[in-house]
Amino acid sequence: MGRSLVFATAFLLAAGCSQRASRGPAVREGDPLEVYEAVFRYRLAKRPADLRAYLSVEGKDPPADLLSRLRQDWPNLKPASEEPKEKGPHVYVEGLNWVDGDTAVLKAGHWSPSKFGGEGYFADHRVVRDKGRWVVESVANETMS
Repeated sequence: MGRSLVFATAFLLAAGCSQRASRGPAVREGDPLEVYEAVFRYRLAKRPADLRAYLSVEGKDPPADLLSRLRQDWPNLKPASEEPKEKGPHVYVEGLNWVDGDTAVLKAGHWSPSKFGGEGYFADHRVVRDKGRWVVESVANETMS
């Protein structure tokens, strides 16, 4: 009887441990503002500090904290709601999807009015946490109009 009890206990422990291992780690999402900031900085990196552009995050004005951080390097950035009837370049991020706690994918792009209607660009950006800092790892599916 004792041997059967030990065997049954060992079996239940093994079954319980294997079930936990098969679930895998839970996805721990990072701070979306830090991901958005990394992508905006990537898109604006080659632009002059006096750039006047209008930003949106997920189709809305960016959070004040994010806009404040970006204005340290580009002081003329404004929320999309202040854009005077499509008169300035519009830079946006949208569709944030978490791959895991250290990886996210989202679409980012820009649109500018022109004499013939407008010119635009968008692409998928893969962002990873590298040494505690979010950076754009790759850009794919680039489209220009």
